[in-house]
Amino acid sequence: MSRVRTVLRWLLPVVILGVAAAVTALLISTRPEVPAEPAQEQAWPVTTVDVEIAAHRPVLRLQGFLESPATATLTAAVNADVTAVPIREGDTAAAGDALVRLDDEEQRLALEERDADVAELRSQRSVEEQRVAMDRQELAWEEDLLALFDREVERLEDLSRDQFASPSDLERAQQERTRQRLAVAQRRFAVDTAGQRLEQLDARLERARTLRDRAALDLARTDLRAPFDARVAEVLVAPGDRVAPGEALLQLYDVSALEIRATVPRHALGPLRLAAAGTGVDASAEVDGQRVPVALSRFSGRADPGQGGVDALFDVTARGDELVLGRFASLEVLLPPEPDSILLPFEALYDAGRVYRVEADRMQAVDVQRIGQARLPNGERGVLVRASGLSSGDRVVATQIPQAMDGVRVQVMEQ
Repeated sequence: MSRVRTVLRWLLPVVILGVAAAVTALLISTRPEVPAEPAQEQAWPVTTVDVEIAAHRPVLRLQGFLESPATATLTAAVNADVTAVPIREGDTAAAGDALVRLDDEEQRLALEERDADVAELRSQRSVEEQRVAMDRQELAWEEDLLALFDREVERLEDLSRDQFASPSDLERAQQERTRQRLAVAQRRFAVDTAGQRLEQLDARLERARTLRDRAALDLARTDLRAPFDARVAEVLVAPGDRVAPGEALLQLYDVSALEIRATVPRHALGPLRLAAAGTGVDASAEVDGQRVPVALSRFSGRADPGQGGVDALFDVTARGDELVLGRFASLEVLLPPEPDSILLPFEALYDAGRVYRVEADRMQAVDVQRIGQARLPNGERGVLVRASGLSSGDRVVATQIPQAMDGVRVQVMEQ
């Protein structure tokens, strides 16, 4: 009895599995037939732009920094103490505004001393002129006296020959005449050199006047003022400092002479020079988020070895008082029009040198020559190309899709 139960325990699962398999086979064999659908090719949704072959003006983007050729460092001209600095770094000053004041007591005393020297020499010259006049008068008197001595000697010589005068009287008269001749010579020398003595006094007087003017200039330099409309870049002293001649006090720059120095790449030098020599260059800059009008002024006269281009200097024509020296600037320069060029959005360019034209809802590759960048009608930047394989009116894919290649099917979406 137990053996029968064991056989039934193992046989029952086998029977159940067999019945299930039979039922499954019956269901599969009796199911309805469904016809297979053919696989459909995927169409990529894209947007397109119409090709327009025309003369477009490339936009050259440059980067540079603000600088000023009118940057001045004011220095002390005298030894003095700083008494006041009425301006601070970053302030603007009009021409003539006070910047730094120095103690002027030493310079005032020096000026008074030089004034006294000039007055003394003027007095000496006046006395010398009177002495010259007196010398001329005394010379006439000395010459008259010499003539009297000459006649006295002649008279005694005649008397001595006739033995009416003693030899001692004659010798005494001759000695007096010699002494008088010496006096006349000395007086005549004084008269003859009067002009030289006056010239020496004039030279000393001129030197004294020059030293006085220099002292007056040093006194004026104790009050430093702005030489032009400027912004203060740096203040280097404070009240109480002792400064020496040549020591820097502050640095400032002319806000009306700001420039932007930017390096122009080699490939754009020719068109930019051509535009500068012709109708001019249209340019604008962006500094600290604000648009600034600029104009091409000149090109740099030198380039560093290995530099990829030449520096161009753009004058800031307005709003210079709102800018700070040394700030970064981004420039956009319009170059002369490129004939037979095509303006496309950047999304239309593949691998930097290929676009895809849409023909019968399929992509067709066209090689293009990249010229530069330009502004699209909506104000955004686009790529400027030239392609012999494109014609006006062609539609070009303006959407980046993966694995783009010839023959890929696309579905043009509404713009």
